[in-house]
Amino acid sequence: MKKQLLATLLICLGGSVQADEYSNPSSFTSEQGFMNGTKLYAGGSVGAGTQGDICNDPFFNGSCDDKDVAWKVFGGARINPMWGAEVAYNKLGQTSATGTTGGSSAGLENSLTGISAAGVGYFPVTSQIEAFGKAGVIFWDRETTQTSNGTNTNSEDDGTSPILGGGAQYRLNDNLHLRGEWEHMFNVGADSSYETDVDLYSVGLMYSTL
Repeated sequence: MKKQLLATLLICLGGSVQADEYSNPSSFTSEQGFMNGTKLYAGGSVGAGTQGDICNDPFFNGSCDDKDVAWKVFGGARINPMWGAEVAYNKLGQTSATGTTGGSSAGLENSLTGISAAGVGYFPVTSQIEAFGKAGVIFWDRETTQTSNGTNTNSEDDGTSPILGGGAQYRLNDNLHLRGEWEHMFNVGADSSYETDVDLYSVGLMYSTL
């Protein structure tokens, strides 16, 4: 289901977005002329994912790690120098906790993945650096294993949550960019005992037809 959704979003980005005539800001180089149509890009990033609310159970005593290695692959379209759209597959990592609850042994592992879709706005800083902000949604999947007195209970859930983010990218050459960004996802795992906000901090490379 998620793979079909990602494929549909990529097709929409590549095929249905049409470029209008646009006068380039002076800070954009001539190679970035959008008069020839929409510009496409793809890339990958790796960093850290934090599930900020997983370790906030007041009845739990023990060790809890709410951070993990996280990564994503993404693709998008620039309609013009200032606006575009992007989709991504996000592997947001796994949190773990081991200790006691109410005097009984307890443990938890919570894993999150998701497909995100967002509109992106760009702001030129120099001829090689631009800042950007994004807003959209993430279609998430949650897998949780809870341990109580040696008994494991598995649960799964999926849903949709808002996402906001921002960052900057540095133009290495005509096609290759270095990107750093932060994304915040609200109420992932909503309406369950494992609802949490998620932050993804990542650095990656992007190949663009700019």
